[in-house]
Amino acid sequence: MTSISSALDNQTVAVFGGSSGIGLAVARAARAEGAHVVIVGRDRARLAAAAGGIEGLDTAVANVAEEADVAAVLRDIGPLDHVVVTAGAVVSPSPLLSLDFTAAQAAIATKLYGSLLVARHAAPRLRAGGSIGFTSGMLARKVAPNAVVKTVINAGLEAAVRQLARELAPLRVYGISPGPVDTPNWGPMSAADRQARFAKFAAGLPVGFVPSTDDTAAAYLFAMKSRALTGAVIDLDGGAMVGA
Repeated sequence: MTSISSALDNQTVAVFGGSSGIGLAVARAARAEGAHVVIVGRDRARLAAAAGGIEGLDTAVANVAEEADVAAVLRDIGPLDHVVVTAGAVVSPSPLLSLDFTAAQAAIATKLYGSLLVARHAAPRLRAGGSIGFTSGMLARKVAPNAVVKTVINAGLEAAVRQLARELAPLRVYGISPGPVDTPNWGPMSAADRQARFAKFAAGLPVGFVPSTDDTAAAYLFAMKSRALTGAVIDLDGGAMVGA
């Protein structure tokens, strides 16, 4: 029987959205366990900066919302064992009546449509026992003001996890649902504003702190190595779904 601690050794993992945040933390953790890791993103300079800090990390340039890009990069990577999608766009809160539908469409194309494109083109290249990991979010199931776009994206991804786990079996499909995570995706803000925002988040979480990207990446590593896990969404959210 394969030891769970060595399950990623010499396996190939592709991380779409791997140049920063959760995706980079997943790449770093998988690389530390002996995997060959390719991070995929749109910005060549950000990819190079990310790779510079992790020995043996490979990079590939692609826009996850463009099918030709996704197909080409996965063709170039070749056979692989696991693919993870953490790519997403910053979505500003907005009531439906004043929603910027152009921005909403772009966000949906990146995170929801892009995740499905990756699954479509990765599935034929995944080896036996392989997995596809999506990234949803607590707003898939938790109602919050002015968050309809995030709700649509994340609820759609969680529904896709269940559907594709049957459709693509015996390949495994899972989702990770983070709550607040300390990543660059909150957009530009001062150090003081950032500290105040995360202090407010922490006060409402049962664990009493905002999870780091490394905390969150641990859920993806667990899912990749858990051969019986499919069709499930793991809430790695500091207890946000049950918090205040």
